[in-house]
Amino acid sequence: MLTSLSLENFRNFSHKELQFTSRSFITGPNGSGKSSILESIRILSVGKSFRTSRIDEAIYFESRFFRLKAIIQKNQNIELFYGNQFETQELKDRRLTFQGNQVSWTEFLGQFPTVLFTPNDLEVILGGPDVRRKYLDSVLWQVSAEYRRDQLEFWQVLRERAALLFMVKINRASSDELQPWNELVTKLTKTIREARLKYVQYLNEWFTNHFKDKSGRIETTYKFDPKPIGDFFSQEVKLAQNLFGAHRDELVIKFDDFSARKFASRGQSRLVVAHLKAAEADYLLEKTKNTVTVLLDDAMSELDKKNTLRILELFSDQHQIILTSAESLELTKEWSTIKL
Repeated sequence: MLTSLSLENFRNFSHKELQFTSRSFITGPNGSGKSSILESIRILSVGKSFRTSRIDEAIYFESRFFRLKAIIQKNQNIELFYGNQFETQELKDRRLTFQGNQVSWTEFLGQFPTVLFTPNDLEVILGGPDVRRKYLDSVLWQVSAEYRRDQLEFWQVLRERAALLFMVKINRASSDELQPWNELVTKLTKTIREARLKYVQYLNEWFTNHFKDKSGRIETTYKFDPKPIGDFFSQEVKLAQNLFGAHRDELVIKFDDFSARKFASRGQSRLVVAHLKAAEADYLLEKTKNTVTVLLDDAMSELDKKNTLRILELFSDQHQIILTSAESLELTKEWSTIKL
């Protein structure tokens, strides 16, 4: 659980100190920094921003660095420094410190688990297969350092193999040279698929126990082509592309036995995503044994009061919730309010 947060030179904050409870509501006009606060929390949790791929953009105007500090769980301290300490320094530093010791993200992931829910997460339902694969990976990265390492290696192998496929295509390399790469891709695909399949199984069990909507049911299926890598050889050489592997798999989400992507309304899609996020929070708690901080960034913008409360109730009291909205919301007394 996040109890305090300090932002220095981050986005539109030159300096900001915040205190959180188990239920915190952040409100203020658009542009006041509500999403920036959640962005800083997410960066401290997983090392990545949900708003940009260039973390440099989060540095306050004309500053050289940003620094984020937080206290989580049982008085554990996290600090992230990103940027240049000195004007003459060319390369930016990224230093993560946990309990006074500098650590890597691989070592740290899972210590401060978070679940993020923004309006853009409707793309998990409405977007392409790559969005759903990224959703699966974003969960599994927080619970398994081995999965993170395997996936990073997998992408490196795909790049190297694609280059070699092109060389084979133009007769600058022999097809025999592909064999060690084929074995690596097959091995890594197997481990990635096994982890994803286990999580999909967890999701379906969770939906069975928690989805109470009388209008339908939610079901997920992990689909991939079971053919061995050799069956793709001729087409891969022709296109100089990797056609075998976990990067081509699909998570199919059904609502009431129909494809949610094709047939679900926006309201139904939001309901499905909310349940996915609630299941994710329970899964992270089970695997990491740490309190999960749920970040709801304007996720209720299209909902009425009844459905807003309904979605909030999906998340167990074991989880911390930080909710943002430009509009005032009628919340129970257990909620603390931060006004920007």
